[in-house]
Amino acid sequence: MSERLDVVTDERMDKYLDITARALAKAVIAPPERSFNRRLAESYLDMAKSYYADAKHFREEGDYVTAFAAVNYAHAWLDCGARTGLFDVGGDDVLFTLFERSPRSTDGRNAPRRDGRGCGAPPVRERL
Repeated sequence: MSERLDVVTDERMDKYLDITARALAKAVIAPPERSFNRRLAESYLDMAKSYYADAKHFREEGDYVTAFAAVNYAHAWLDCGARTGLFDVGGDDVLFTLFERSPRSTDGRNAPRRDGRGCGAPPVRERL
C-alpha cells in the first residue's frame, strides 16, 4: 500500500522540518551591507525563521495541519530569496527552487514554465 498523501504524519513532519532546517542553515544573505536588498533579504530570512519556529510550535501542540502549512511557508520564503538572488545558496537546486537547473541537471524539471502557470519545479518530495 502506498503512503497516504492526505495525512500529515510524524515522518512527513520530520522530513519537511529537516529539509527546511538544512535550507535555513545554507541560505546566506547575498546583498551588501547598507543596501535596500540587504534589508529585504534580512526580512525574508526573518519570515522564514518565524514560520519555521511556528511550525515546530504547532507540531508540539498537536496541530499538524497548521504546522505543515507553516513549514511550507518557511521554505517558500527561502525559495523566493534564493530564486531572486537575495540569498546565496551555492547553486543548490535540490534544497531550493532556482530559476535554472545547474549544468549537471539534464531533465529540465526545475526550468521555468513557459505557459505562465507556476514555477515548473517539482514538489519537494520529488526533488529529494
